[in-house]
Amino acid sequence: MAETKSTLRTQLKEKDISPEKRRDLRKELVELIKEKGAVRLIDSKPLKYQLTYDTFGQTLEPVYFWVLDFMRNSEPSGMGFEVNKVEEEFEASVGGGFFGEVGTKASVMQDRAMKILETVNAVLRTLINLIYDLREYDMRLEIYDDADPKKQSNADQREAAEYSLKGIWMDQVDIKAGLGSVNQLSRGDLQFVTLRDALFQARTIKQAKRLDLNKRVKTILMKKLEEYSKWRVSSEIELRKRYAIERNYLKSQVDSLRLYTKWARPYLRAAQKLGMKEFLTPAGLPSPDIVATFNNMQMELKLFAKKEISPASAFDSYKKINFDKKIYACLEIEFKFRTAPQVARSGQSTHYAHLGIIDIFFNAYGLAEDDIKDIEQLEVYEDMDLVEQLTDVSLKDMQADIDHYLEEYGKKDGKKEKKTQTIPNPIKGLQELFPSIKMAKLPISPFGKKQATKYQIDQVTKVAKSKALTSFNTMYDVFKKSHGMLSW
Repeated sequence: MAETKSTLRTQLKEKDISPEKRRDLRKELVELIKEKGAVRLIDSKPLKYQLTYDTFGQTLEPVYFWVLDFMRNSEPSGMGFEVNKVEEEFEASVGGGFFGEVGTKASVMQDRAMKILETVNAVLRTLINLIYDLREYDMRLEIYDDADPKKQSNADQREAAEYSLKGIWMDQVDIKAGLGSVNQLSRGDLQFVTLRDALFQARTIKQAKRLDLNKRVKTILMKKLEEYSKWRVSSEIELRKRYAIERNYLKSQVDSLRLYTKWARPYLRAAQKLGMKEFLTPAGLPSPDIVATFNNMQMELKLFAKKEISPASAFDSYKKINFDKKIYACLEIEFKFRTAPQVARSGQSTHYAHLGIIDIFFNAYGLAEDDIKDIEQLEVYEDMDLVEQLTDVSLKDMQADIDHYLEEYGKKDGKKEKKTQTIPNPIKGLQELFPSIKMAKLPISPFGKKQATKYQIDQVTKVAKSKALTSFNTMYDVFKKSHGMLSW
């Protein structure tokens, strides 16, 4: 069954899918969007023009910027479209000077990014340890809270918490006394068998004195209770101090991680942009346009231009109709360069001038706002998938714990959340007073306009495609005339 746009978008929102699968889904979605929104000829084939322009006598840049400026400039010197670059890929022959130049720059960017990412990984390990420590502190402090009569009203839970604290004290603090510890003295061979049970039963020294025990056991019991009482108070204070310190340290480490990832991203982006793509033929073989021993390069660029078509400008009767999504007339210009990079010097700096042949492909579409967003973000997502994985995924996995502890940090600092005043809903009030009344669901927008139907959306889309076709022909015709080509 063929996938629909809504189905593909739903799949992209799923969390448990691999980056490779997500990238394939995005490409499939963009291809489907272009297929559905393409301006078509009478025979239902998508409208597509092609021009080939030889620029071995001049550089490629003027041709590219002429197209960009003509689409972007306002009338009458241009067509007034909003233009974005949605794709940029290149491959240089390994025997050419451009390959070595770009490879050196990419290596520098990669080395700098890797050094920062090493620091990022160290901070991440620290964050993991801090979160585990804070979880341990949470469990310990919860026992102290349960043992406090001011915080816990349930007597049974207070008693259980007190037993837990005494167990912790005996296992971690008193055990250091060796043969003098409660656990050792309670062994049968030392004749203090009742000491351990007595320690759990007595909460204060007064209660210990009233217990039916011999004097030797009672003396040791009172001594141990005194030690436990002091430990209980001091350990809670120190634990809460340590908890606050680690929580503050967590905040500083999170801020450091964000700073380091912010530093790493430009280098990772630059390394991604400088990375070359291997162009393949439909048979999966290397492109014949690239020859290893030649000094040549192949490059592909795509510009995507859009202009909003308001429903009111399409049909006067649509002025009072609300359209949830904007509709645009769109042009896509695809450049395919085959160049021979030449070294050009300007003072102390060196750069490359690209001389060669350009194949230009023109396409026209009528698309909705969400469709254009998917097209424009395709290259961004492809370039940034790896970058986001390296810099964001680990932090996102711990985000819930980080938010929990940083929220507590803000509360401890005296920050209070602002209470938002809610505006009463009169419709809801009527329904509460008269439950039997059922409010009819009318296709009315919050501004008193009727919601657009599918037919009306299709009509505006047809107008957008017609506008795209007109701009398409203008662009094609003016380009040919401006560059000395035959036109009629």
